[in-house]
Amino acid sequence: MQTVLPNDNEDMALQPKLPIVVDLDGTLVLSDTLHETAAIALFRNPLGLARALPALRKGRHMLKAALASEVDLTDEVLPLREELVQWLREKAEDGHELHLCSAADQTVVDKVAQRVGIFFSATGSAKTNLKGKAKALYLKERFPDGFIYAGDHEVDLPVWQASQGIVLVGVSNSVRQRAEALGKPILVEFHTSPLTPKEFMKVIRVHHWTKNLLLFVPITLAHELLNLAAVLQTLIAFTCLLAVTSATYLLNDIADLNSDRQHWSKRNRAIASGRLSIRAAFLLAGCLLAGGFFTAIMLSLHFTAALAAYLVITGAYSLGLKRIPLLDTLIIGVLFTTRLTMGTVLLEDSRPAWLLTFAVFFFFSLATAKRHTEIVRAAFSGDFSIKSRGYEVEDANLTLALGIAAALASLVVLMIFILQEMMLGRTYAHPEFLHGIPVFLSIWLGRIWFLSHRGKMNDDPVSFAIRDRSSIGLGMAIVALFLAAL
Repeated sequence: MQTVLPNDNEDMALQPKLPIVVDLDGTLVLSDTLHETAAIALFRNPLGLARALPALRKGRHMLKAALASEVDLTDEVLPLREELVQWLREKAEDGHELHLCSAADQTVVDKVAQRVGIFFSATGSAKTNLKGKAKALYLKERFPDGFIYAGDHEVDLPVWQASQGIVLVGVSNSVRQRAEALGKPILVEFHTSPLTPKEFMKVIRVHHWTKNLLLFVPITLAHELLNLAAVLQTLIAFTCLLAVTSATYLLNDIADLNSDRQHWSKRNRAIASGRLSIRAAFLLAGCLLAGGFFTAIMLSLHFTAALAAYLVITGAYSLGLKRIPLLDTLIIGVLFTTRLTMGTVLLEDSRPAWLLTFAVFFFFSLATAKRHTEIVRAAFSGDFSIKSRGYEVEDANLTLALGIAAALASLVVLMIFILQEMMLGRTYAHPEFLHGIPVFLSIWLGRIWFLSHRGKMNDDPVSFAIRDRSSIGLGMAIVALFLAAL
């Protein structure tokens, strides 16, 4: 949330009706258009990014121009600083001319100015990078009678020095102090509140970390929980997986910026709203990936390979496979199964081979249940946003049949495992208790699909189960049966 702090002398300082010049990156918009175009090129036009990067040798402004020629921002939604826009509209009604002046490429500045629709002129970089002293010199020549300038960075200090009035936008304390020392009137200040720890936890999806507990399932089923070395190894692997999964969520948020900014709730996410910069998100994701894989290599090459496979599959899903119907839910099932694979490869002996087959069917069913819910809701509400995923409302019967069939297949695999244990009788002292597990699991799966078919599955089934009392109760019963069988 942004706050506006007006100055008591604002009205008096604005009496001459001086033109108000506004910076673009970090000021009019909370993000940086260079980072925006680079991110769009990376995820949607990587060849265009490769063509543009050599231009950096000729200067930053040439890179901006090259990226602008590869990326069209016409249909992109940028996070405008709404309070500033409202203030500018009020000043325009009072008779002030509004001008947009930025170091961004001219084509980018033109498109943003056209979309906002309040500026008398828009000027961007062409042959030179219109920034700092170069911008100050340009504005002094263009507005010899004076101007008011709105900026956000210490590089704007020379421009404020040349202006007759200062508008501070999201500046740091040190920049504010240096601006005050210029002796020019500070007309108004716009603040951007920093991310709270809770919001940062949402950025890296701490609430999804529970899914990574699947890593501990193989060591539990292999009855190695009393093996301290194996438990420690699994704990280290767990931290690696947390780092990599959080990094993938960050990268996915960057890839989905435009669609998130058009969503009623996702537009408030830290990256989509511009409160966490794209550059900071990339750096954080890079550090998490580097740390996660470095530790993984030290731990186990087999685990590293499984972790790399998870990253590749997640990337492919984000870049396009999520828009292929049914394949999207299968990939989600595979990603959950990959978590189990990571735990399995850490075990030297007693690897539960049946587990991976069970998991593919089981998690494919759950992923399909989530998609089935969206289709059912679309049929009732008339919302056809599911088409972006490749689905139609007529697909409800298909997702229902495949999802339930996959659930039954997972139960069959589980029953085969239990029958084998009954015949061998080596691992469990009382294997007869295992017979109750498929019963309670089938009840839970039936509940999931019952709610899904009614369009009442508000979250993915795994996250739903963590908060649902009935699911927790059934889960406790399954755990009790497993312990009784030992």
